[in-house]
Amino acid sequence: MGRHALSAADDRRPTDNPVRRADTAPDAPLRPRVRRPAAAPLVARSTYVKHRKPARVIAMPQHRAALATPAGPVLPTAARTGRAKDPRHVRRTATMQRAALLIAPALAVTSSLTLSIPAEAAPADTTTSATTTASAGGQAQTFTVARGVRVPVTDRGTTSIVSYPTLVVSGGATVGETQAALSEVLSAGGDRATIVQTALQYLGDPYVEGGASHTGIDCSGLTMVAYQAVGIQLDHYVPTQDAVATTIPESEAKAGDLVVYDNGDHVGLYLGYGLVLQAPHPGEPVDVIPMFPAAHHFARLLPAGS
Repeated sequence: MGRHALSAADDRRPTDNPVRRADTAPDAPLRPRVRRPAAAPLVARSTYVKHRKPARVIAMPQHRAALATPAGPVLPTAARTGRAKDPRHVRRTATMQRAALLIAPALAVTSSLTLSIPAEAAPADTTTSATTTASAGGQAQTFTVARGVRVPVTDRGTTSIVSYPTLVVSGGATVGETQAALSEVLSAGGDRATIVQTALQYLGDPYVEGGASHTGIDCSGLTMVAYQAVGIQLDHYVPTQDAVATTIPESEAKAGDLVVYDNGDHVGLYLGYGLVLQAPHPGEPVDVIPMFPAAHHFARLLPAGS
């Protein structure tokens, strides 16, 4: 039979461990411990017990929202009050207030002004240059990049200025001699000027084998798109371009003629002044260099006298 089925009288049998209540005198006789009846917890929970010791009261500090304070040490209240009464501080504050009243109208007028440059004023010279170094195949190559290059072009006695946003030279070629070569070929006009001017649009573009656009172009792709501008269609292959051209001596070479490696591995456009416009190889952009050091020859595709 379970424990909860015992009678209340049996559940109050004395135990062998007498105890003394906490609220009795130390010399009072011990009372025998008895078992509490099953209903006792309910009675105990509903009975008010008064404690001899008062409840402890703990004062908790009141938390405030953090306020943004300026950087630097914060002066005590007494120091701030004394500073506010300092004659020097009062004078400085009054001076700053007067200055603010005088400057504010001037700022308002200045902010409403706009600067204009006369229409006949000469444009500012924005020519800048930078030198970068790239390596391909273990060999370092230094490029000079000039932006805002201005090239004088003479047409029927009238000189005008042609500006190129980017001019890339390397291998010892200079911006000055490149400008001189471009000025001469563009002033001559005709198909040669068109070929060179078309190829110049690809200066600084990356080399990509088999490419023929601004996202990537190779040596035969550069000559191919340059000659397309004058209606001459070429294959995208150096030996084929060389085969349809006429080999000429260096003394007869003109700007726009082809400069071809004797082994057929590379081709560029002659600019005159001993300079070649080329798309070199992976890792280097389209640039202007001195004449090829490797064995080469000149080839002409334009009709005689053009």
